[in-house]
Amino acid sequence: MLSRSLRPLTTRATGFTANPIRSRILLGPFCIRTFADRPPYTVRAPPGEDAPRRLPYFVGRNTLNNFSIYHKRKAAGTLKLTLLKHCTGDLGALTRDLGTTLQLSWGDIYINSLTKHIIIKGHRRDEVVHFFRTLGF
Repeated sequence: MLSRSLRPLTTRATGFTANPIRSRILLGPFCIRTFADRPPYTVRAPPGEDAPRRLPYFVGRNTLNNFSIYHKRKAAGTLKLTLLKHCTGDLGALTRDLGTTLQLSWGDIYINSLTKHIIIKGHRRDEVVHFFRTLGF
């Protein structure tokens, strides 16, 4: 018997398609395209209702569908921080909105420019979650 490299190409290529069942599977249609008879139904808002305000930032969620808001303790537990992750867009606008809503001073909330995390002094996770839920995140 000849080694694989010395066999003719035709004997090597017939292994998969020689089976009539497999060749029918390969030649069959992979997807069927359908067309709608009429355009899809769209729901329009009543003229008196205003559209929701479009925000310049977005707050994502983690894999468990929770907000990525964490409490941290530094300096032997005397410095308490709240850390916000997965925020994109205009982080400056988000810090301004959080600062005015939570009544924070200018130095109590800041952005880590390297990691793009928002850091708030104090443990304020519940207040931040309530703020995000009122905005519709």
